[in-house]
Amino acid sequence: MATDNSPQGLLLQSMGGPGSEYLTGLNSTTGNYFGIQAFEDCTVLGLTAGNVSSNDPQQPAACPASGAIIPKGATLFGDFNVVQLSGKAILYKYNV
Repeated sequence: MATDNSPQGLLLQSMGGPGSEYLTGLNSTTGNYFGIQAFEDCTVLGLTAGNVSSNDPQQPAACPASGAIIPKGATLFGDFNVVQLSGKAILYKYNV
């Protein structure tokens, strides 16, 4: 599927138009996601993000958000490829 980069197409993509994926428990998933919305407090166990960095020397560069908590109802925005969480969350997809 070709990506629609018109203003309307970009708006649809930014609002989850390409779909979403429900993630529960300690499961992990791979895909192209722009947002992670927590349905309950979620702890990030693993994360590959194309645009998230860290200046904390104690956090590995590959997963700067490891151990972070996404509070219930909050959404973490970014460019995520691999996500592993504890808890229940919805991951919003984007077209590549």
